[in-house]
Amino acid sequence: MLTSLNPTAAISVFFDNDCAICRREVAFCKTLDKDQCIYWIDLRSQRQLAADMGVDFEAAMELLHVLDADGKMHIGLDAHLVMWSYLPGYRHLARLLRKHPRLAIQCDRFYRLFTRLRPGALKRSACATSLCEGGRDE
Repeated sequence: MLTSLNPTAAISVFFDNDCAICRREVAFCKTLDKDQCIYWIDLRSQRQLAADMGVDFEAAMELLHVLDADGKMHIGLDAHLVMWSYLPGYRHLARLLRKHPRLAIQCDRFYRLFTRLRPGALKRSACATSLCEGGRDE
């Protein structure tokens, strides 16, 4: 399994560039990733690349997916913790949540609820099942 097509990147982050919230979060994270440790993969425009890397499109549209340098896939809050460990200012948050599993569980529950309710989630769900033309948020 591939870990990244970018040899300087330590991890690969799969994100939905059609989601305004995701797009803003990734843009902000890119400003923090000064060493370019993260390879950013837009699920929409690089769908085949994601599939070649073992990423299920529908699952990745629901929760953040991160592939680490060892080829292990991290999903949901765990994916955020991996990503944050490479971003200044967020490393402490990642360590805090790893040290306090009960807090991490609550954060994960909130994250999963948020992803179901975020703008466009219902439309993305319909598109994933081919109920809309082209599979894109308009």
